[in-house]
Amino acid sequence: MGETKEGFQINLRNCSGVPVLEFIGELNKAGLAALERALSGLANAGHYHVVLNVQKAIAANSKALVYLSRTAKSIRSHYGSVDLVAEKRQAQELLSNSGLAGLFRFCASEAQALCRIKRLQRSPDPPSANGNGTTARIAERK
Repeated sequence: MGETKEGFQINLRNCSGVPVLEFIGELNKAGLAALERALSGLANAGHYHVVLNVQKAIAANSKALVYLSRTAKSIRSHYGSVDLVAEKRQAQELLSNSGLAGLFRFCASEAQALCRIKRLQRSPDPPSANGNGTTARIAERK
């Protein structure tokens, strides 16, 4: 993904096994189309729990997210969810469209979204410092 000439950027990263899409810039028609392709690609690859961070998006409103409703419905049909990370004012505006409230789960932070997806009581631990990405160890046989 990355920078485009249309004035937006979509970053995809993996956080505790969950794909996180971060949208930065103007949420225009081209940006929405790229975001919809990214969400569809993740769903087609079997990722049915996705975090979508729009905190740095310009003009993230309910009309913009209606465009993504088809993909969100597809993800929900597989018992998944799209957890939308938005600032408080963005979330209030987005929730003004009652149809979106059932399609997206709104969160204040990515950590909160990950906790909801993984049903954790607290934020997941950061990756280990040894570079292998996990703190799990296999017991040695004696």
